[in-house]
Amino acid sequence: MVKNNPTSRATWMLLLVSLIGVHQSRCATTKPPVPTPEREWEPVKETVVIFNPACEGSEALAKYYAGLRHIPDDRLVSIQCSKEETITRDEFEKTIREPLLKKFLEKKWWVVETRDVLDPNGNPISKQPQVVSQDMRVLVLMRGIPLRIKRASNEASPNVMETDEASVDSELAALGLLQRPIKGGIENRYYQSTRRFADHHEARGQLLVGRLDAADDETVKRIINDTLKAEAEGLWGRAVVDFALKDGAFMEGERWLGNSVKLFRDAGIPVYADRNKEILRNHWPLPDTILYFGWYTDQCGGAMGGAEFKFKPGAIACHLHSFSAASLRTKSEHWCGPLLDHGAAAVLGNVWEPYLTLTTHFDLMNARLLEGFTLGEAAWSGTPVISWMNVVVGDPLYRPFPKERIQPGNNSSTATYALYQEQAHRYLPHDGKKFRREIVRIAEEKKDPVLLELAAMLSTLEGNFGEADDFYQHARSLNTEPADQLRCALYRAELAQRKGTPDEARDQLDQIINDPRFAKLAGYAVAQSMKLNLPPKK
Repeated sequence: MVKNNPTSRATWMLLLVSLIGVHQSRCATTKPPVPTPEREWEPVKETVVIFNPACEGSEALAKYYAGLRHIPDDRLVSIQCSKEETITRDEFEKTIREPLLKKFLEKKWWVVETRDVLDPNGNPISKQPQVVSQDMRVLVLMRGIPLRIKRASNEASPNVMETDEASVDSELAALGLLQRPIKGGIENRYYQSTRRFADHHEARGQLLVGRLDAADDETVKRIINDTLKAEAEGLWGRAVVDFALKDGAFMEGERWLGNSVKLFRDAGIPVYADRNKEILRNHWPLPDTILYFGWYTDQCGGAMGGAEFKFKPGAIACHLHSFSAASLRTKSEHWCGPLLDHGAAAVLGNVWEPYLTLTTHFDLMNARLLEGFTLGEAAWSGTPVISWMNVVVGDPLYRPFPKERIQPGNNSSTATYALYQEQAHRYLPHDGKKFRREIVRIAEEKKDPVLLELAAMLSTLEGNFGEADDFYQHARSLNTEPADQLRCALYRAELAQRKGTPDEARDQLDQIINDPRFAKLAGYAVAQSMKLNLPPKK
């Protein structure tokens, strides 16, 4: 999909000297520069941070982030623009897009030359200026930069090709393509790439855009700190995938989630997969969550909305909904703001209706993350179009799973996940039974019930419910804390439901409800609601 260009050729040519903007037709192609050899890219050296001095705290946050990331002062750019999250197209052009283009050219962060534009047969049809080399590929937007551009037309439901609203972030991803995109989306040349961004020469002129934004400045600082902590200590924990059992045209989203489950499993990350139409149950216990992917409700709720729920530092959380990022300056509305408030370090969202197939494909994103790519690379390589509706909230330089995995240190909880992953890599691809025997042996030796829980999660994924129940029973016998025992009991009750044995589930729930140790724990209410939803006893 390509944007239309409402600006006349004569008017736009007057701006070439300072802005280098140009109309490009979809059929036209350009001759790429000679590729340079692949290398280990250091994106921090090609990062620019944008802040808004009109918004109190924006500059201080930019300096705080840049200092921790060792980004030079001359790569901090001030642009005076609206403090509001939503702006008009005219405001975006005059106060954000044009000043940034001018700055990048003045600083010589981009080299622009006139090159031939070729038709589909390879014949030159015109000469146009293009970005031919760049030493700035990553853009970090600080809290205070507007979030979305509202629709200019009065038409209630325009054709998808005529949609002119967009996120500021996605429009800026197209900044170096040297055109004025207004309507529709533009093909993302980095989509589905398995190369580092600097080595994907077809995407020259595009930017990886990430946003450090949230309900307040303190949350932004926490995001920055948690990101660096996870990079230093490793991101260890569990993945949570919440299916919605949709069909028809929505099956595409279900496939992304299913593929993500397999990716996590193969990477040795324990996965809890919820296969109910409704979102995860209120107060359902989800300890040590580092990855969350789900859909499709309009407001944050269920387990993720509970006051007691917190992500592990560095967690990445995405709930797919058309307006999940309609505002980030909230802790209670939509999804992105609340997920950040519950401790996520990165979230993905949409500011206006994106249409399912044009949103970030979770499985493509997760594949790149697990291969050691940055958050910015992974998210944008999984997104089919730019100049569209999506935003990446979090540090685009964040690399949660580097190629050389970080040792877990002395933290017992972290060490358990590292040990599970080590055994999974060693045995799961070829000998699942040996993997389970080793997990039981090590858990007994170390008196570690968490290892048994993780094995139970794997057995559940594979449909071995009886085996999973044995693991949870064993884990509960080793647990000493009521909250841990309650969690294992709830998971056993859920397994009984999955097996189609509601009477067994009822017996287990009654044991929870009648145990006074559990009465003041959040999971107690879960047991009560689960029992109410069971069919009558035979």
